[in-house]
Amino acid sequence: MSKEVDLREAWQLLMGAQSLVLVSHVGPDGDTLGSTLGLARALKLAGKRVRLLVDDILPAVYQFLPGLEAYEQPKAGEKIPCDLTVVVDASSKDRMGEAEKCLSAPILNIDHHVSNTRYADYLLLDDKAAATGEIMYLMLEANRVPVDQELATDLYTAIVTDCGYFKYANTTPRCMRVAADLLERGVRPDEISDQLELKARNSVELLAKVLPSLHFYAGGRIATLEVPFALYDKTISTESFIYHPRYIAGVDVAVLFKQVEPKSTRVSMRSKQVDVSKVAVAFNGGGHPKAAGCTIGLPLEEAKKALLEALEKALEAL
Repeated sequence: MSKEVDLREAWQLLMGAQSLVLVSHVGPDGDTLGSTLGLARALKLAGKRVRLLVDDILPAVYQFLPGLEAYEQPKAGEKIPCDLTVVVDASSKDRMGEAEKCLSAPILNIDHHVSNTRYADYLLLDDKAAATGEIMYLMLEANRVPVDQELATDLYTAIVTDCGYFKYANTTPRCMRVAADLLERGVRPDEISDQLELKARNSVELLAKVLPSLHFYAGGRIATLEVPFALYDKTISTESFIYHPRYIAGVDVAVLFKQVEPKSTRVSMRSKQVDVSKVAVAFNGGGHPKAAGCTIGLPLEEAKKALLEALEKALEAL
């Protein structure tokens, strides 16, 4: 069980370490990347030695983020010494991927997921925050740490990607106030939006192959898309695919199944009413009530069958 820390205690832990490794979660999104990069910049400006790890391919859409080139992929069997490991935006330890095996220092987890499994030694958790980037800003503000334009760009990207440009249910007055503060520090929202909306040609070509897999279940209340193993390419971003079934009239739960290995299927879920975080937790995943995911150790068809059964039960319980 984690020891919970507040904004000042978390910063004291960070300042008490000289060498830190910051870990973003597998399947990296704008929040884990922007939050980690923003924290890394603040720590480097404070004179700390910082390394960034992510056990995955970095989506090309985030190449504009300042400092992204500093990320490394952990190597099998590698042992990385440091004073403190900081895991950013990951609700469960498995989201560290291979990085978990490389690190043995105490863990500080900074997160906003209600499904957090409290795996870290220290936990800064705010499940009311729209994004971990919001927590990062509040921590820096509480400790009077200057936020320059580069750092603000990282944190703004973290926030807008996790709250859907302020249109998701997790958008709050505080979230928008934080974003406004970041704009005052030089963030250009139009430029960030233009970058985030770009789609790589290979991603659009893959989407064209995946859309015919669209199926409906539970009387049209569940819609699914599938990326079978034969089409899976870890270098191609599929992050936006789930929005296509999500916004079909009558659909409450949208699901993207992505078979990443012969017996491993990643699942992303979005919903309007069903608490998909509870469904994800049942499969050792996590997330938010209306946006969650998990990895199921089964081939796609078997994983799909098991997950659909759980989702149909959740719909019946509404």
